Amino acid sequence: MKFIKEIGIFLATGLLLVALFNYLLMPLYINEQNTVFTPNLEGLDIDEAKSITRSEGVEIVIADTIFTNDINPNIVLEQFPVAGKEVKSGREIKLKITHLNKRVLVPDLLGKTLRASEIELNQLGIEIDSVYYSFNPNYPKGIISWQSPTALDSIRKGFGMRLEVSRGLAPNDFVAVPNLIGLFYSEGLEKIENSNLKEGSIKFVDYKKSVPNIILNQNPKEGTKVSQNSRINLMISK
Repeated sequence: MKFIKEIGIFLATGLLLVALFNYLLMPLYINEQNTVFTPNLEGLDIDEAKSITRSEGVEIVIADTIFTNDINPNIVLEQFPVAGKEVKSGREIKLKITHLNKRVLVPDLLGKTLRASEIELNQLGIEIDSVYYSFNPNYPKGIISWQSPTALDSIRKGFGMRLEVSRGLAPNDFVAVPNLIGLFYSEGLEKIENSNLKEGSIKFVDYKKSVPNIILNQNPKEGTKVSQNSRINLMISK
């Protein structure tokens, strides 16, 4: 009876050891066999990196591209995970590589708004380095009045441009009175406002040769130099 009991204990212990090996030790062993250390890919050509990772049992994916002419194209700049990291076999390594920085022609931005210029430059891969604001009698407020590099210059993508945005006329600048005769009243008011002038007195008169609301006369006359915010008197057809 004692012998049978010892046999039972022996068998139970054996089964426990087998279970321990199958469910605990074996998975640990398998997992250990399925891990690799990430190779150092930085500074290598992308084709070299592919060859190394293929033999090491890991995959690579290009996650970011830096445009530059200072380094040869398709060179690995950074990797994640970093070299020497223990990972599972088949793990992806994300790479940042170089790409040839192509040259583009600078667009003509003079006379455009800053927002329109930003959109156009972004589409070409050109950045804005700095924006200056200054009074300029030749360009309305909010309009690009100067740029560097100039239009049609050839530059690399990512290059920073400098722009100057007009603040319009300086407070003490004089303006030339525009020609308003023949315009509709509403058109004349818009032109007066755009010239940094103001509407003065309005006189409506009967004039059978004209449709209603047409500007027949103005004072001061076209071309007269006046200070900003001066008032322009109008004669308008009924």
